[in-house]
Parts: sequence; C-alpha cells; structure tokens
Amino acid sequence: MNNLFYLFSTGAWVAAALVAHSKNPIHSVFYLVLVFSNASALLLMLGMEFFALLQLLVYVGALAVMFLFVVMLLDITYTEIVAHQRGYYPIAVVLLLIFLGVFFLMFDQTFGPSTIVIAPGISFDLVWAQWNTLAHTVQNIQALSPVLYIQYVDLLILASLILLVAMIGAVVLTLKKRADAPLPDVFSQHNRDFKRVVYNISSHL
Repeated sequence: MNNLFYLFSTGAWVAAALVAHSKNPIHSVFYLVLVFSNASALLLMLGMEFFALLQLLVYVGALAVMFLFVVMLLDITYTEIVAHQRGYYPIAVVLLLIFLGVFFLMFDQTFGPSTIVIAPGISFDLVWAQWNTLAHTVQNIQALSPVLYIQYVDLLILASLILLVAMIGAVVLTLKKRADAPLPDVFSQHNRDFKRVVYNISSHL
C-alpha cells in the first residue's frame, strides 16, 4: 500500500512539473489530466470513493476538457507563450517561496483544535474529522449534501458564477472580427419583401 502511495504521489508531482515545463499548451493540459488522475487514485486509497469519482468527473471530465477546448480554439503559438512567460518568472519564484514556507511551517505545528477568525466576532473551531470512522455510520453523500447545499450554498453559487464568467470569456476570446468584413444590416434583412426577392431571382433564371 505504501508503494502505491509513493507511486501515485510521485506521478502527481512529476506530472505537475511537466505541466509548467511543457512548451506545448495541449501537452500541458494532458499532463494536468494525469495530475488529476493520480490525485483521484490517492483519494481512492484513502477510502474516499465519492471524492475520487468527483475528482474524475469534475476536474478531468469538465475542467480539463474545457481547458483543452479553449487552448485548441485560441491556437496560441509558442512565441506568444514565451513572450508572456518571461515577465512572470519573479512572481512564480515569490509564490514558490511562500508555498514552501507554508509547507514547512505545517510540520512545526501540532495538529489539533484551533480557532480561525473569519470576520469580527465570528469564528469557528477547526477540528480534524475522522472520515474513516464516520463512513460506517453516515455515507459520504449524506454527510456532504447538507454542508454543500445548505451551509455553503452561497459559495456554491459563487463558484458557478466564476465558471460562467470563464465560459463567456472563452467565447469572447475566440470571436475574431475582421476589420474589412461587412457588417450585416439586421433591420433591413427582417424588413425585406421576400416575394420580390424570389421574383427577381426567378426572373434572372
């Protein structure tokens, strides 16, 4: 079991590195699918079958396909990627240092109940739930449904709106208008006398 964990975790890290290092954006999307697949396998090993299937359906079946669809529609060249990528190297280094700092800080602290302040006067206790013991009494769907659709319904609606904005943005980016293309007059087309048009065409024939 430990060997499988090391295998899937190493595969996820290698695929994530290939996502950032790949020169072809389509190959990057394929490596991203590999990352999601390894993460789903890790969730399946932890006994979270619902989360594993949700990972495959949402991330691989929806988001990765949408990324691939957008990349193939935009037809981004390698020179454009390199031109925009050089300016983001300092930001990537700063984010990497922040991630490593938070990652190593987790091992210095003991896990246990803590208090996280969201707003003035509002706080909640963060406890580590033993999902393997709760799975015998309550199923994953029964435990997640009230939390997702009742307690965090506002965040669910916000996430759906963000996905809607991303879809609209992809459509707007793919609409390339030519400067010399004639603009159709919709009003004149709707008010056209079709009997006269058919008569003129038949007379010329």
